[in-house]
Amino acid sequence: MIRKVSQPLATEPPVWFITGCSTGFGLELAKQAIDRSFRTVIAARDPKKLQGFGATENALVLQLNVTKADEVAAAVKAAEAHFGGIDVLVNNAGLLRRH
Repeated sequence: MIRKVSQPLATEPPVWFITGCSTGFGLELAKQAIDRSFRTVIAARDPKKLQGFGATENALVLQLNVTKADEVAAAVKAAEAHFGGIDVLVNNAGLLRRH
């Protein structure tokens, strides 16, 4: 007889890595993740816009331009060093060109 045992796989909240958090969807998603006590990497080209998140122990604010491979590698390394890994990636970074 096989017996199933239900146990949570993780004991800590997931780590979310969200790009494009300066405004809009990325910013709102970062707020929602923090509100749910998720450990959250909040990345933007201009991290000055994210100063309020720095006071939260579950948040890591990083400067990141996703078009620069060296910045991406450094951000991933920083997230892994700070939280031990990344569980969810939301690549929300983009450029809006108004004509």
